[in-house]
Amino acid sequence: MHRHYWTAISHEERIQAISDITRIVDRYAIVLNFQRFSDIAMSLLLEVEECRLKELQDDLNAILSWDTGETQFIESKADCIVFLNVTFAKGTGDLQIENPNIPE
Repeated sequence: MHRHYWTAISHEERIQAISDITRIVDRYAIVLNFQRFSDIAMSLLLEVEECRLKELQDDLNAILSWDTGETQFIESKADCIVFLNVTFAKGTGDLQIENPNIPE
């Protein structure tokens, strides 16, 4: 199984970027694992058919700036693994999630 390592930067707000990335990834791949690192970065482990890699990357081009080398695209129905690391340019490193007030 081939493995691809993609690194990208998002200039959108984190919540909007995650929503957009999820919408695109869901069309082409299966998310095997998701990790977020404060509000600075997130990592996705994807399983996708080799023949759909170019389409996936082309759609992600609309919302991400790539910081990675070129990927060799193969016309194969075999599955491959993509390690996608996204850094959020607007992140502060101090993620705070507000909890709503719950009446007693």
